[in-house]
Amino acid sequence: MERAAAKPPPPPAPPSDLDRHCLARAVEVGRRGWGRVQPNPMVGAVVVRGGEVIAEAHHAEYGGDHAEVAALASLDDARGATLYTSLEPCSHAGKTPPCTEAIRAAEIARVVFWAPEPGSKQGGGGQWLRSRGVRVDGPFGTRGDWVAENPAFFLAAAGRAPYVALKLAVSLDGMIAPGGGKRAWLTGRESREEVHRLPAGVDGVLVGTRTWKADDPMLTARGAAVPRLPPVPVLLDRRGDLSAGARALQGRSGTRGIVATTAAQAARLQRRLGRSADVVAVPEVDGGLDLAALMAELRGRGMTSVLSEGGGILAMSLLRDDLVDRLYLFAAPVVVGKGGVPAFPAGAAPTSACAADPGAAAESDEAVRLFKGWKSRLDPVRFGSDTLIVLDRGD
Repeated sequence: MERAAAKPPPPPAPPSDLDRHCLARAVEVGRRGWGRVQPNPMVGAVVVRGGEVIAEAHHAEYGGDHAEVAALASLDDARGATLYTSLEPCSHAGKTPPCTEAIRAAEIARVVFWAPEPGSKQGGGGQWLRSRGVRVDGPFGTRGDWVAENPAFFLAAAGRAPYVALKLAVSLDGMIAPGGGKRAWLTGRESREEVHRLPAGVDGVLVGTRTWKADDPMLTARGAAVPRLPPVPVLLDRRGDLSAGARALQGRSGTRGIVATTAAQAARLQRRLGRSADVVAVPEVDGGLDLAALMAELRGRGMTSVLSEGGGILAMSLLRDDLVDRLYLFAAPVVVGKGGVPAFPAGAAPTSACAADPGAAAESDEAVRLFKGWKSRLDPVRFGSDTLIVLDRGD
């Protein structure tokens, strides 16, 4: 007699209100790892028994305990509890033992996870636990939300490194600065503190020629978030004008800068900059440097994430080349007025500096092409009188 095939496990029941609350808390707790865990993802874990939270933890340091292990280690007895985690528990040994073994040893009764761990090698922790009698439910998030929470991690797993984020402070009339070369802060102190925090979570910080000539930025992470590895300053210099005295090349963070220029300028510029920077030659395209080729160079150097702090011209170049994965728009309640420097020189501006859907409100054909499908997956955040709106490219 032919044996009947085993039935697949039934789909998980919809998450309860408690499940949703605890998963949201796990995501929130995981964000404490910003700047300390990359290239690993930020992960949080919450342990619940009888409807009460009895432990929570986050992945605090690359190479250290994962969130699930850290949460369980804080308990004398976790038997019969439910473990909520923002990422599927790992079943492979890397710098630390598999989380699945710690979960099983703690006799956790149920595991609920928000995002699956990508990749055939890394994935499978949920199935491993199910096969050993642990109830596992998830994933309960959506792919867009998973990527928005840990974009560099998920995009690298999909072969799309480096992840590129673009940061701009924009006035109500779509300007990033007054005209005539004047310097002025559009945003307040609270926003500037957040701007100083963002580089802690990326591998490199990119600026264009006009920005380093006008501002001579340090391109470092400053403030409360201390990065495990300081971001590498990356400067564009098509004409080969940069000097070794640039503040970004002073090695304050112990990193060696990267300067992109043309093949014709590379040798001369390297001699001038000496040990302060690595000069890389990239092709020229339409009177500028080939940014896609630069990203390939950075990927070859192991970079999985880059934050662009350049001005409007660099921003539009990155957008036109379809290289931007995220926009950080700091919307300031000020009007620059006539003669200001537009955030997007071609007139294609994401109106979500004041609203949530850039593709729907933009009028020019280029704006529609550039911003169609972009979504705001993270809630807007107020910093003083300014508003940070984060937009991610659609799947």
